[in-house]
Amino acid sequence: MKLYYYIDKRGNFGDDLNPWLWSKLIPGLIDNDDSEIFVGIGTLLNNNIPARPHKIIFGSGAGYGSALPTVDEKWKFYCVRGPITAARLGLPGEYAITDPAALVPTVFRANDLKRSGIAFIPHHQSAWNLDWESICRDVGIRYIDPRKDVDTVLGEISGSSAIITEAMHGAILADSFRIPWMPVVLYDHILQPKWHDWTGSLSMEYAPTELKGVWNPDYNYSKLDRVKIIAKRSLGKIGVDSTTWTPAPLRSTNREIESFTRQFDRMTRSPSLTLSKDSVFDEVSSRLVEKLEQLKADFS
Repeated sequence: MKLYYYIDKRGNFGDDLNPWLWSKLIPGLIDNDDSEIFVGIGTLLNNNIPARPHKIIFGSGAGYGSALPTVDEKWKFYCVRGPITAARLGLPGEYAITDPAALVPTVFRANDLKRSGIAFIPHHQSAWNLDWESICRDVGIRYIDPRKDVDTVLGEISGSSAIITEAMHGAILADSFRIPWMPVVLYDHILQPKWHDWTGSLSMEYAPTELKGVWNPDYNYSKLDRVKIIAKRSLGKIGVDSTTWTPAPLRSTNREIESFTRQFDRMTRSPSLTLSKDSVFDEVSSRLVEKLEQLKADFS
């Protein structure tokens, strides 16, 4: 069967967990035969899923897309991300287990003996909005770039003593490594229902700290492009503009960026950390492993 997942060409470790994890857990099942697709990590259960192939669902969630999928005899569910997804698809409650990224510790050796320091992980879209590495350095914490490769991100998460995260899979992996974490919302693109779906699977409440994010994306551009961008902004302020120009990217004022940095600093100095109960995590992890063994047996 073929692996079905979202591919961000600019990099997103949460989605990229799919080929990394499933190649280790079910290496004999994944190939390029698209008559059957395997749907695992991600908020993928919507009307964008192709109708023709048979679909094997293992831990995915609903939330994105313009509508729910049409579920018919071509769908086989082993589990879904959480109770909200199960309810929306009309599945019995026992199908709501948790996000399959909870299986990562079974195939990745965490740096649990070297854990130190707080780290911050933005949502992969937020990573482009600000020079987070500089911001985190200024406030004295580590920055984990969600656009990096999976092994690098896993190593950085597992080596931290606490995680502040806007990325849901940053929280999922921290929780799976039994590292306290804190959810934050900085920008409007955060889909909070999918967080409620996952935290509900672990009998937790999702109560993120909210800060109004700022923009200073110029660090993403070359020196020449930055000169052009600055020139466009300057000309725009005196009314000189052209419809043929590519608009300069949005940038917050220095005062707004400085204010945000102070708020961010205060937040990181006294984070409201959380962690699922060991007993709950162990129980859902065991159920997830049981479903994985059932999947292997069904396709052996």
